[in-house]
Amino acid sequence: MTRFALGLSLLGPALAFAGTPLSCDLGAPGAPRVVEVLHTDAIANSHVYHLREGKAPRRLLFDGEAEDSRGSEVRIRCAGRTRRALVVMGDFMSAGYPRGMVMVHDAAGQRFQRFDFAERHAPRWLYLGKTETMLVFPPGGRLETAHRYLIQRFVDGDKPGGTEAIDSVRPNAKGYEVIELGR
Repeated sequence: MTRFALGLSLLGPALAFAGTPLSCDLGAPGAPRVVEVLHTDAIANSHVYHLREGKAPRRLLFDGEAEDSRGSEVRIRCAGRTRRALVVMGDFMSAGYPRGMVMVHDAAGQRFQRFDFAERHAPRWLYLGKTETMLVFPPGGRLETAHRYLIQRFVDGDKPGGTEAIDSVRPNAKGYEVIELGR
């Protein structure tokens, strides 16, 4: 019986998501900022994924046609302890690589922030700073090297811009809140 219960607990997130939305509270304590990921239109092992930010109407997970948001083997995770991040990654029809996004809530700007990526591996760390955010991918991704981290930088503000860099070490965490997004 114990093994059966343990097996069900390991499947819990998958079972819970089978027909209901997965939600993640990205807000500060006492100030909920909930995002939901929902799926519709099943074909074989794929679904069209939608995102709802707060009380806004749901919209496709990715801009464009509904088929751009059709994915299979999609993993969804709410990560972080103090500050939370929603991580979505899977095989979406519009990308040659696994595609995904990371979302946080900026309490100072009172808005959701979203960071899209299309890389061979999921990002492992999210660095949240006062003026920039970084997604850090572990070694072994696009450049197939064992000792290089891919770092995508996003500048905060009304007109965010970004750059990519390769480094042999992870960025220094000083001045950043670091959220481990998973393995």
